[in-house]
Amino acid sequence: MGLICFASQKGSPGVTLTALAVAAALPVAEGRRKVLLEADADSGSLAVRYQLGRQPGLITLAAASRHGLGREDIWAHAQALPGGLAAIVAPERADRASSVLATSGKALASWLSSLPGVDVIVDCGRLSPASPALPFAHHADAVFMVSRPVAEQIQPAAERALALQGAGRRVAWVLIGEHPYSAADVAEATGIRVAAVLPDDPRSAEALLGGGTTGRLRRSPLLRAATSFAAQMQSLEPAQAPADPNIRARQAEVVA
Repeated sequence: MGLICFASQKGSPGVTLTALAVAAALPVAEGRRKVLLEADADSGSLAVRYQLGRQPGLITLAAASRHGLGREDIWAHAQALPGGLAAIVAPERADRASSVLATSGKALASWLSSLPGVDVIVDCGRLSPASPALPFAHHADAVFMVSRPVAEQIQPAAERALALQGAGRRVAWVLIGEHPYSAADVAEATGIRVAAVLPDDPRSAEALLGGGTTGRLRRSPLLRAATSFAAQMQSLEPAQAPADPNIRARQAEVVA
């Protein structure tokens, strides 16, 4: 599968939660391993929530990359979350996170995208046009734009998704909740397929982000949906740029 990015454009739709849930549920083929990487320019939250140190993490990985990295070097910069998922955590401050990504993001994204035998799930946070996390999206095998199906999140996220799709990236939506617009509405309006709809499940979300293990939450609506999505994620086909010249007009109608 390779390098998979989760991102948003505006608001707080739950990118970290989605990336975490999917990474934890992702089946790993024999001989492969998986790791969750926080590449959020606004800083990460995993270390705080799981009471981890900030190092090893993105800072130490970026420093090591200046001298070259081998396949196994990535694990020296990861920490184990409850349940055993390996995670590379972001710095505690936004200025440090932005600086690390700005100086090392391109090199790290290129290296991670070609890393054999490792599936890397990246939490890119808010992926604005100036985000230093953009190199991860540009090198990704797939980019999932996470959004609640509301106008104020769909509209700006669609612009970013279409730009990535136009650049040849494989892009799809992951929607949080089903109201006020359905998956069919969002797909038709934006020309971008909906890969998954995850339930708006605050209780399970808080439990997972608060340190609960995926094993104990496996039967929750959120984890069941994330597990189903993770199982079929590898078969996602490349999204095609919309051929309909009226797509923008339809988008405006739905998200207005």
